[in-house]
Amino acid sequence: MIRGLRLWKRPLALALSLLGVWALWAGLVKAQNVVLLGFLAILIAAMFCFPVGWFSHLMPRAAAVVLTLVLTLGLVGGVVAIATPVVVEEGKQLFEGLPEATRRAEAWLRRAQRDKTVRQLTNGKDVAGIVKAKVPEAMGTVANLTPMALGHVVELVSTVVLLLVLAAFLVYRPSLYGQGIRSMLPHTFEPAFDELWPRLGQGLRGWVGGTLIAMFLMGSVTAVGLFFAGIQGWALLGLLTFLGTFVPYVGAVSSSVPGLLIGLSQSPHHFWLALAVYLGVHVIEGYVVQPYVMRRAVEANPALLLFFQAIMGALFGLLGLMVATPLLTVIQITITTLWIERRLNKTPPSSEHPEPEPPTAAAAVH
Repeated sequence: MIRGLRLWKRPLALALSLLGVWALWAGLVKAQNVVLLGFLAILIAAMFCFPVGWFSHLMPRAAAVVLTLVLTLGLVGGVVAIATPVVVEEGKQLFEGLPEATRRAEAWLRRAQRDKTVRQLTNGKDVAGIVKAKVPEAMGTVANLTPMALGHVVELVSTVVLLLVLAAFLVYRPSLYGQGIRSMLPHTFEPAFDELWPRLGQGLRGWVGGTLIAMFLMGSVTAVGLFFAGIQGWALLGLLTFLGTFVPYVGAVSSSVPGLLIGLSQSPHHFWLALAVYLGVHVIEGYVVQPYVMRRAVEANPALLLFFQAIMGALFGLLGLMVATPLLTVIQITITTLWIERRLNKTPPSSEHPEPEPPTAAAAVH
């Protein structure tokens, strides 16, 4: 409080402080993608900690890092090499079968509109005719966007390779970066930093472990379900769900769209089967993955997580959605360690312990 009063009595220092805060915020806004990509590289480095730790028992750490990087690049390259022909073939089949699927959908909609309730819900509009008219327009839009999408794919591959290499440098000597940050802090802040730094590492490793288990579980269940439902490209669709689970809730929902489209291109029956599979997968995510896997790895309130994802998505787009969950984890650990525990000297609330029940009327009387 005294420092704040002194600052108000020194308008030049206050103006320079506000200018510095504004300049820092402007720099972060300008370099937001770079900052978020750097944080994503830290997350990849946290993933690399597991294989590098295993290989370090058999070889020097530098060789373990190189081996991990080579295996990761080989895995990414193999997945791209396998998925590209499948994606091209499935896209070709989807475009070839789209007119027939449109005809079936139009016939189904026209039969449905004979019902009085459906006519009231659609206000008497010719929904089937609207869908039929929009399909050629959508196909033309997709055809025009294809070259642009290929350019973005090349840019994405280059960015992924750069992130993997940067993560390899980070995981080689992680303590070096902690020591560098610690050396820039005043002596009075060093005990708090020594307590916060390992907690952040432990929290990110817990998030990585829980996320990988959730991704594997969701991708496997989706692939097996679509296989028994007879959906073409079930393996690739399972891989899309595996990758989409990286972003809780939002990613799993968006990754179901290609599977529903492929099911619709086969037949309306396959569409409903694919929809049933994805609904079952989302039930597993809501009642198994999030409560028993992710909550044990990272304590995050679902409502708070969805709200934070909405904010990050609105501010930074897809990249913001990707880093929203681990960034919220970092913020929670920082606030808990520096403010609740060290500043307020309180015990942080835990979701594992239920809140105490309110006293009954008899207890209140006594």
